[in-house]
Amino acid sequence: MITLKQSWSDYLKYGKRLFFKKKSCIFQQGHTGTGFYYIYKGIVKIISNNLEEGKRILDIVGPGVIAGEADHLPYYCSAVCHTDSVVYYFSEQDYHNLIQRHPEVTILFAESLILKEKLLLNNINITSTSTECQIAQSLLYLMNSLESKEINLTQQELSCYTGLTRITIYKILKIWASEGIILISNRKIYIIDPEALKARL
Repeated sequence: MITLKQSWSDYLKYGKRLFFKKKSCIFQQGHTGTGFYYIYKGIVKIISNNLEEGKRILDIVGPGVIAGEADHLPYYCSAVCHTDSVVYYFSEQDYHNLIQRHPEVTILFAESLILKEKLLLNNINITSTSTECQIAQSLLYLMNSLESKEINLTQQELSCYTGLTRITIYKILKIWASEGIILISNRKIYIIDPEALKARL
């Protein structure tokens, strides 16, 4: 994901700085949103719960990402901190004050929404590929999005993220670990050979 971290750094003074501990909920599915959040530090899971699919991790995002743009509509998902996090909350009035002084922010906001639409389309398209391709694509996306080869997810969480079974995840990761493509340690996945993962796409 292309983040807007650098672009937003000059505007954070218009928002309210908030601190969240690991596993804390920033906003909850079904509640009505009246502003938006900018993730400054930490990792946040975007989670959806429904009767058909159960719990599903829709996205995992890090610094430089906007979340929770509901515009007086119920949130379709929840945002839960995967690590201790720092976010900036912009109320409607904060955003109004901001665009009055900096109209160019509307473009940044639109770019954020476009990136999310692209991610949604990508997630839809990837489900038609092989399970190996889906897992490789997910790990590469997380590596680029979080700017780290250390993927701080358990295999169960990766299962919730990809929509694949825990057994499928385990079997493929075990093979990749034996081939030296990844390393699994301390409930984390380390990408050793990104090029080998790209070859699985």
